[in-house]
Amino acid sequence: MNVLMIHGIGQEASTKDELLQKWTDSLHSNQLGLLDGALVEMAYYGTTLADWTNGKAKNAVGMGAESTTVDVGDADELKFLSAVMNEFASDHGIEEAEIEAAIEAAGNSAVPMDNLIARRLVGLLRVIEKISPAKGSLLLRVIRQGHTYLSSPGAAKAVDGIVRPLLQRSPQVLITHSLGTVIAFKLLREMEATGTEVHIPLLITMGSPLGLDAFKAKLGVPRRKPAFVKQWINFYDPSDFVALGKPLNEDNFAININNDGTVDNKTFNAHGIVGYLPHKGVIDALKRVL
Repeated sequence: MNVLMIHGIGQEASTKDELLQKWTDSLHSNQLGLLDGALVEMAYYGTTLADWTNGKAKNAVGMGAESTTVDVGDADELKFLSAVMNEFASDHGIEEAEIEAAIEAAGNSAVPMDNLIARRLVGLLRVIEKISPAKGSLLLRVIRQGHTYLSSPGAAKAVDGIVRPLLQRSPQVLITHSLGTVIAFKLLREMEATGTEVHIPLLITMGSPLGLDAFKAKLGVPRRKPAFVKQWINFYDPSDFVALGKPLNEDNFAININNDGTVDNKTFNAHGIVGYLPHKGVIDALKRVL
């Protein structure tokens, strides 16, 4: 059986082989030899997307305690970032007064006074960072790279050019995480639309932002399980700052996707891949197919 792993954001400091070893070790920590006999590949796009994301910001400004930068001159990016942050604030009961106080505390030096969207984004992020600086910074990085992939034709072409050929193998099990779930869904939908014949007995998504409104708006329709995917299982930790605790069900995304929200991801941000792969549901799903 072919097995393709598609990683998430922030992996530019790792090599393809390092990630493959990390994912394999995480699975084998709970089921020794699980992947023995399988042809396993890692779709590595880490440095490619990071270069596109970091290279396009010309008017960069630090947004929050860890100084993750965004381009305040890119209105589309700011709206995308703000949409996700607003969804987070709404889901977590953050009051408007808290956001206004954070904007006031940030002062007038963070972004220009007349850039109201950017100023509110600063406030939103700083409120989130009061909950957890590391998680707030992580959320912003995921959103930025997600926006770059979904909005920049050049970035999408570069990343898709790496991942698409690997999706042509058949039959194949897909194991995807974070932004990797978005890339996989987008390409699988394109493959179905063009009549590409592949057989995917199992698609696993973990920590997926596909259920977030901003991502759904960028992806557009249709949103459904591709016909050549026999089973799609989505795993999420309710505390995962990237998935915002949202299952990929009929209300949030599409029908015919099985969701498992029993994951207790013990990584510091409840999003790390090593906190997802050893989960019993993931192991059992892979055992049934492999």
